[in-house]
Amino acid sequence: MKSIKSIAIQAAMLAAMTAWAGAAQAATWIDVGPASGFTIDGSSVTYSPSPALMVKYYDGNLTPQSPADIQGYINGAFGTSLGAAVSYCDSATSGCTAGTTAGLSGGVNSYTSAAAYDYLAIHFGQGELVFHWAAPVAAGTTFTVAGLPKDLSNYRAFISAVPEPETYAMLLAGLGLLGFLARRRQGK
Repeated sequence: MKSIKSIAIQAAMLAAMTAWAGAAQAATWIDVGPASGFTIDGSSVTYSPSPALMVKYYDGNLTPQSPADIQGYINGAFGTSLGAAVSYCDSATSGCTAGTTAGLSGGVNSYTSAAAYDYLAIHFGQGELVFHWAAPVAAGTTFTVAGLPKDLSNYRAFISAVPEPETYAMLLAGLGLLGFLARRRQGK
């Protein structure tokens, strides 16, 4: 008969192995673009306007899905400094998609933002696609994606943060101060 201590040790080892296995299978960001016509989970996905500078796929479920949370995920994963969402749509059936198969897996889904953006995150099933264009997509341009392996859930559009003029002024003031201190040290 096993002792209570032996059972506790075995249970602890099993829990540790389960946690390790879960960590080994953790979701990751995968480069799938920039060309239109990449494959995700056996489905051929196309999009326009194409090509984006970069397209990445997260093979897991990012939760929560608020625009601010998605902004944080993108900033952390890509080392960006996105501003707040300029446009977003929380449901494939709330007027942000068009087409006879909008929202359905494998269907054609489209999104038109009222503001320019250069990052677009789309959530479907248990995955996230993030598109980044070198130049902002103009306001009123329709983004279309087809062939998603799961139903579409939402869109989040962002524009890269542009430093305020005050930021440049502080940078110049700091560089000037460093130059002054360096020159003063040389004089001594």
